Amino acid sequence: MKEHLYEIDLMRAFIILGVVCVHNFSFYNTFNPDMSTANVLLEAGLTALHFTRESFMFITGLVLFITYYRKPFKATTFWKKRFLLIAIPYIFFTIAYILFSGTYLHHFSWSAPHLFLVIGKALLTGNQFFLYYLLISMQLYVVFPLFIILMKKLEKWHIWIFIGSFFLELFLMWLNSAYLQNLNISHLPVVLKWLILYRDRNLLTYQFWFIAGAVFAIYYNPVKKYLLSHTRMIVATFLAMLIALWIHFAMGRYLLHQDYSMSDLVLQPFMIPYSLATTAVLWRAGVWWADNRHKATLRWFSGFVKMVAAASFGVFLVHPFALHYVEVFVYSVHPHTTLRMFLLPLSIIFVYGVSIMVSNYLGKIPLVSYIVGQKSKLPSLRSDLSRSA
Repeated sequence: MKEHLYEIDLMRAFIILGVVCVHNFSFYNTFNPDMSTANVLLEAGLTALHFTRESFMFITGLVLFITYYRKPFKATTFWKKRFLLIAIPYIFFTIAYILFSGTYLHHFSWSAPHLFLVIGKALLTGNQFFLYYLLISMQLYVVFPLFIILMKKLEKWHIWIFIGSFFLELFLMWLNSAYLQNLNISHLPVVLKWLILYRDRNLLTYQFWFIAGAVFAIYYNPVKKYLLSHTRMIVATFLAMLIALWIHFAMGRYLLHQDYSMSDLVLQPFMIPYSLATTAVLWRAGVWWADNRHKATLRWFSGFVKMVAAASFGVFLVHPFALHYVEVFVYSVHPHTTLRMFLLPLSIIFVYGVSIMVSNYLGKIPLVSYIVGQKSKLPSLRSDLSRSA
């Protein structure tokens, strides 16, 4: 099995683009009256883009198991390597977001006790912008050594583990959408209150996606062979799921009169088959690109995909800053609805492009690169002397 899965590069590039689109759509939608045409169109687009977190977690499980499942594994080595590349960005950007936000919040207290309290809570809960993904990843890293041992010992049960995990995910999503979403937690014990309040950044909430990625990685070659022979099925399933998702959304908005928070809810049962179908079609597109990436007609595109894939983690971390300046600009010009719809794609291109450039730049600076999850070291004196010679 090859070490580097090029198809994952394309998936990363387009999933992080989806993340940028989600946050731009969400901002622009704040200007639209409820149930207006622009409001419904943006909500429908947001609903279709809500596969991104599940796809990222699927890729995380896939890459970890591709890397470690059939190789000698040592937990301490794994933790040292992985936590170095995720804890540093998590801590740095938690503090950076808080300090940056404090500069434009009128009633923000800069006293040391308040800062320590805010930063401490943020590190525990991942409540700054979109750092919940890093918090979930760190939870996975903690249990990953046990996870990989169990998957090796239970090799005869992998299909049942996958099926059981899928139905458990359906139950958890139903529980969230039907019960927990509007539950009054004020009277609950503190620990239970926190578990429910921050369930969207709990490893258990997304367990299926990591297990699905793991099972796919373990049986990568035979599953790949099967899926490549059923490309039409993959595309047809995705299109059917997309249409069904929009019908589900329309029924919630127009027939059940749900508000946006419910009709566009990410953690709901229908998002599981839809996200799985979307991830599959992205993977299939990635395989096609991987097989054709050296063609002259795709040379520029392949270079772009490789660059974005390498910078995707940094883009995820950096793009809230670029998005902030988009928001400042839009608020300053007060555009009407037509102009906003014109500005939306330009904003996406701006946030995506600037974040890629900044992430790539930071990733090339020795030691600083760790804040965007890139390994680096200071050039040695011997190397400098050799280059000088």
